Amino acid sequence: MKPWKLLTRLAVALFLVLIIVAIFGPNLADFAKGLLGSVGKPFSSAISLPSSNIQAHLVHTPAQTDASSPSPSHLQIAVQGLKPATTYYLTIDEGSCGGPTLLLVGSLKTDDVGTALKDFSLDLSDPASLASRKLWLNFHSGSFSGASSACSLIDTSLLR
Repeated sequence: MKPWKLLTRLAVALFLVLIIVAIFGPNLADFAKGLLGSVGKPFSSAISLPSSNIQAHLVHTPAQTDASSPSPSHLQIAVQGLKPATTYYLTIDEGSCGGPTLLLVGSLKTDDVGTALKDFSLDLSDPASLASRKLWLNFHSGSFSGASSACSLIDTSLLR
C-alpha cells in the first residue's frame, strides 16, 4: 500500500474517532469508568442497567394537644425506574436491606412507567428511637415475605 493512502486512512479514522468522542464523550467516559471500576468482578455485575431511584423519608411531628397519645408518623415515598404496573409489598428493615423486619408498611403499585408517589400513615410508639437507627425500605414481590426487588435507605432526619 502506498504511504499516502495509509496516511489518508489513518487521518480519516482519527477524524471519526474525534467526532465520536466529541458527541458521546461524557457518556463514553462514564461507561469506561463503570467498566474499569468493575475489573475483577463477574461480568453480570460489570453491566450497569438503568437503576431505580427511590426516596423515602420518615417524618414525625409530635401532637400539640395531648402528649400522651401517639401522634401519626408518615413514610413518604417517591420512586421511579421500577417495573411498570407492578404491586410491591413494603417493609421497614433494620441495619440492612433484608435485615430484621421492624414494620410491614403496606402495598405500593407503580404506574405504566414504573413511578409511584405515596404517603403512608404509621403509628410509631417511639419514633425518636428510630432516628439513630439505619432503616431500609424493602420492596418485596408478591407478598411481604416475597423476594426483594429493590431497597433504599430511609431518611430519618425528619423524626422529632
